[in-house]
Amino acid sequence: MRSILVSIMALFLAIFLLLLGNSLLTTLLILRGVAEEFSGKFLGVLTSVYFLGAFVATLLSSKMIKRMGHIRCFTFCTALLGCCTLVYTLFISPYAWLIIRFFTGFGVFAMYTVVESWLNGQTQDAYRSRVFSIYTLINLVAVAASQQLLLIDSVTSSTLFIIASLLVTAAVMPISWTRLQQPHMAVDMPSMSVFKVFDAAPVAVTGCLVSGLIMGPFWGLTPLFVSELGYSDKALAAFISLSILGGAMIQYPVGRWSDRMDRRRVIFGTFVLGSLLALSLAICAKYLPMEQSLITILSALFCGLVLAIYPISVVHLVERIHKDHLVAGSSSLLMIYGLGSFIGPTIAGFFLEYMGAGALPAYYLIILSFFSLVLIMQLIRSRIVEKPEDHESLYVAMVRTSQNVLPMHPESEEVLDMPEERRSEPSGRQPT
Repeated sequence: MRSILVSIMALFLAIFLLLLGNSLLTTLLILRGVAEEFSGKFLGVLTSVYFLGAFVATLLSSKMIKRMGHIRCFTFCTALLGCCTLVYTLFISPYAWLIIRFFTGFGVFAMYTVVESWLNGQTQDAYRSRVFSIYTLINLVAVAASQQLLLIDSVTSSTLFIIASLLVTAAVMPISWTRLQQPHMAVDMPSMSVFKVFDAAPVAVTGCLVSGLIMGPFWGLTPLFVSELGYSDKALAAFISLSILGGAMIQYPVGRWSDRMDRRRVIFGTFVLGSLLALSLAICAKYLPMEQSLITILSALFCGLVLAIYPISVVHLVERIHKDHLVAGSSSLLMIYGLGSFIGPTIAGFFLEYMGAGALPAYYLIILSFFSLVLIMQLIRSRIVEKPEDHESLYVAMVRTSQNVLPMHPESEEVLDMPEERRSEPSGRQPT
């Protein structure tokens, strides 16, 4: 295991630096936009444009890698992202920021694709679970740690933009230095449309859509929500970091919950509990804005529940499709997530513009409540309310990045190697 980790340490270091710089930039842009008196509506659109660029990257990145190779593609995207990060300070204009933000999202997700496809190609099956867990941990730690860099200087100066550019540009060094062989890119892969994915696992599609509709605004507009509450930069950095780390801590109990009963019921349970937490957050933001500890705890619980929706949905799909359709199915789910992430921030931005600080959790409440009703209809239609099904695979916490991360899922090979007739029938949990 040690030799495996040493060989892929360059990939881990690259993704850590990338996330450290990009997560800093994401929060910084919102705070700088507030300082420049940009409207909440515009900041929501700005976040949506980022995910539009990410969506385009999921469609084109594989072709780019086949044309340029992993190292050259990563270098190209790093240069693009480093330039974009600095250009924000040269053109303090809403229209310029929209264009730059599109290319930022494109560059970040293309880099995700490079690192994850490379990491997946270098990981042996025996160590896949541990490598996958380390990768997820690195993602969450980098996002949380990046918020503390906000304390270095004021958001109105260029210092933090320069630091973000340095971090993402430095990500190219371990990739360029490594002696790892670049993985082979398959020429032909089976396709699986969104409609086929929906037929196989409609609840998984609903879960990914809701996850995008909520996590898109959460990543992009939480700084605006916290600043509307009147928190200082130090309190804001602590709020976001603790929300993410606290949410990461409850991934395990939520995941084990999903292993013990029908995953579709668990997704419905996260919707209901998330609605209650969103309602509590909205009430606290309206009437108890200075109760920072209480709001942070509620945010951490909410973050943990919503973060779990995507991986549970992915595992639910994994259990219902053939092994040959694994990458194509994950790509379709990622497209659904990207659609939600593109639409969500714009809608949430309108809420923040006209309803004030409590608008973001109110938006969460509306989305979760509406799709809870949709999910009830799906559950009734599949007749699992009276006769639940159990599952043989295990939940593993994962982050949403590119379609190449799903084959890294440590349970996917075990589940999908089952005979096809077993996958098509309800599965029973082994006695403990």
